[in-house]
Amino acid sequence: MARRKVLVALLVFLVAGQAVTAQRGGGQAGAGRQGAPAAAAEPEVPIIGLAGIGFRVSDLTKARGYYQGVLGFAEAFSTKDASGRVASVYFKINDDQYVEVVPDLKPGELRRQARVMFQSSDLKKLHGIYTERGLTPTAITTGPDGNPVFRVLGPSGAKLDFIEYVPGSQQGQLRGKLLDARRISTHLWHVGIYTEDRAASAPFYGEKLGLPRGRDVGRGEYIETPNSDSNTETKYPRLDPDNPATRAQFERESMGAVEHMALEVTDMKAMRDLVQDRGKYTDLWVRAHVGNNRHWLMHLFDPDGSRAEIMETAVQPDSIPSLSVMLPGKAVGPPILPKEPRVIPWP
Repeated sequence: MARRKVLVALLVFLVAGQAVTAQRGGGQAGAGRQGAPAAAAEPEVPIIGLAGIGFRVSDLTKARGYYQGVLGFAEAFSTKDASGRVASVYFKINDDQYVEVVPDLKPGELRRQARVMFQSSDLKKLHGIYTERGLTPTAITTGPDGNPVFRVLGPSGAKLDFIEYVPGSQQGQLRGKLLDARRISTHLWHVGIYTEDRAASAPFYGEKLGLPRGRDVGRGEYIETPNSDSNTETKYPRLDPDNPATRAQFERESMGAVEHMALEVTDMKAMRDLVQDRGKYTDLWVRAHVGNNRHWLMHLFDPDGSRAEIMETAVQPDSIPSLSVMLPGKAVGPPILPKEPRVIPWP
């Protein structure tokens, strides 16, 4: 009997010891069939989400009329260059996300995206990870807004800035403030970054930057890396890319559609009617349709042609197929369903 008690106690001790070892990560659960140690996990990439996007503009007054007057984002603060001129103006989406406009766009310039900003929870750690991965990030400096920042150049010349908000910065001082009830959206959902060769750039965004699926950033936010986009400013009739008379305009509008931001809304019809009233827009300018992603979409453009994709949170049922158009005007009614594949049915 005594011997049995000793054996039972010994078994209990061994099982408890194995459990503690497993909890501490010291077991061989992750080892291969030959007993080799498990591979070291990739370092965590401390990115919280999108901090914002910058657009180059040619006229600050017109830009203010759109970003503040139509979209409803409060002008939060501005930065100045060495000569005292305004270098950029920030419009607040929420405490962590801003739209920056940079008044340096010259006539005829194609690229209007100034930069894309990612928010980090540990900028020094992130800088170290990217250095080890051969991304050659710039040194961490204090930006004009008072936050530490570094830049990584992406494929096709993309300017990707990584920042960490700190107390005392412009954004830090404005937390809980300027959350204007006039905002059509309180969430920057995704951004589009021009990429000439999507397949070749995929390892950069996935393996080097460490974005899950090569696009996910955090908080449900993500990036897109298109090289073309059909949601152009001239909605109808569409520009013919093969027409020499409109080729330059087509290329400019396509780039403005590619380098875009997407704003999340909960009620597309209400927001469509609101921006139509604010901007004195035609029904065509605020046309909303169901995209291939099954969300209601509306495409607005700033005075220099940079696109804001307004996207409703809800996914639409199968009874409302892609390219269905929301009934124009103030009347409430069923959507206009497509009659031909890949053709928006209105106008």
